[in-house]
Amino acid sequence: MSQCCPTPTLWLVVCQKCSAVERMSLGAGQRPLSGSGTKHNLSFSSLILNPVGGYYHKLKTHMVSSYQDIYFGEDVITMECNSRDFQRRIGLINRNAEVICDFIRSCSIAGGMPSSVIKDIFYPKWTTRDKYEICRVKHSRLDREGDGRDGGFGGLFTISFVTAAASTAFFNTLLCYKGPSFGTTFTLACPYTILAHYTELEWAAEYGVEETFVRISIGIEDKECVLGYIEAALKAAQATSTSS
Repeated sequence: MSQCCPTPTLWLVVCQKCSAVERMSLGAGQRPLSGSGTKHNLSFSSLILNPVGGYYHKLKTHMVSSYQDIYFGEDVITMECNSRDFQRRIGLINRNAEVICDFIRSCSIAGGMPSSVIKDIFYPKWTTRDKYEICRVKHSRLDREGDGRDGGFGGLFTISFVTAAASTAFFNTLLCYKGPSFGTTFTLACPYTILAHYTELEWAAEYGVEETFVRISIGIEDKECVLGYIEAALKAAQATSTSS
């Protein structure tokens, strides 16, 4: 890629990982297609070239000439098996996340609570909604009940806090698993900015990426259980305001 594109800022490549091997000891998160329950057992990725990009033809030619089909046969079979209830799981994640995000938003400054320690929640339902609607799946059957509802807003969101103390208390009290993820069958939370930009926090802050962000990926657990975790964490975070 670097040989084809000496000025990489001028081309667009979207690399979308759809799953990763689950390793709880390392805190790594798998994507929904890696299975459900205990079946987090393989990974795959896809790369999409932008056909209107200035380097599309160079990249396409290079990839066609160098491509090797080395996908292990049994992995393909396992991926197919794991994908059979993918729509059901995604539909459940979407619905769980929306309920939970509605609650968090209602407890935030942006949601009309001026004394809250939560400033806002970044979630497509409210953040750049107009742009999200352009690519949002319309009238999709998201589960086997066949209700034909539109695609949801995903299971990933970020919470912005007033203080570092509130963010820390929230994260430490939250009883879900901790680790990075873009979507898994169980809820995960991570201090996103610290993990991704630890050596460049000042630079990240220049672009609105706050050091105290907490990113959460909602899973397919009972939503009332996850709401209980969130409520307890919010209570601990709010206590930092009254004690200061």
